Amino acid sequence: MSQRQLQLGILIENADPVRSPDELPWWVERGVVAIGLAWWTSSRYAGGNGTDEGLTDLGRDMIRAMDDLGVIHDLSHLSQRASDELLEATDRPVIASHSNARALLGGTDNPGWQRHLSDDSIREIGRRGGVIGLNLCANFLRFYPGLEDGNPTTLAGEATGAARPTLDDAIALVEHVCDITGSRAHVGLGSDMDGGFSATQMCEEIESPADLGKLASALVRRGWSDAEVEGFRRGNWRRFFASA
Repeated sequence: MSQRQLQLGILIENADPVRSPDELPWWVERGVVAIGLAWWTSSRYAGGNGTDEGLTDLGRDMIRAMDDLGVIHDLSHLSQRASDELLEATDRPVIASHSNARALLGGTDNPGWQRHLSDDSIREIGRRGGVIGLNLCANFLRFYPGLEDGNPTTLAGEATGAARPTLDDAIALVEHVCDITGSRAHVGLGSDMDGGFSATQMCEEIESPADLGKLASALVRRGWSDAEVEGFRRGNWRRFFASA
């Protein structure tokens, strides 16, 4: 019986542990393949999605160092300003590893709007050959107006007692990315299931990783081909990292 080898790459959310761009080769040697420069708050490198801050000078230095070493930029968790400035500073392919479409999540009426991707950002990620990973957290699948603090990490059910999103809510976000990019090659599973929320904070029918196949089945019912579904499951990510 042949053994299948599991390959892992490390993605850093918030680059502050990397003390300087000069230190980046040490991290790459130990498996780092992608970095998001900030998280909710700002880092020494960029503004997070809870701020209106952009890149710092050190952040621009880090972008150049990442490009030199082939480390992928992750736009998830960047402020809109920081995201726009990063896209101006590099022409490299980029990803949003676990982000959904702002247009289906209340737009700028959502206090946490910066955590979700604008259609322009989605379009640019696709233009560069990047991939957007579907986030399965309830707040990222449906807009809950009762979440007034603007922090998407506040859990919807605990704050509002609202019903869980449906599988159709998740698929609508997948297909929105496809509509904006004009392709089914720029979306994949991001999940964020390691993000500290329980199954009650995901869409109905997804209770554990064992249920992720239900997303694929839903795409088949929407007319996706076997190859396109395989792309969503893992093929689009595999192609991206093989080329980028």
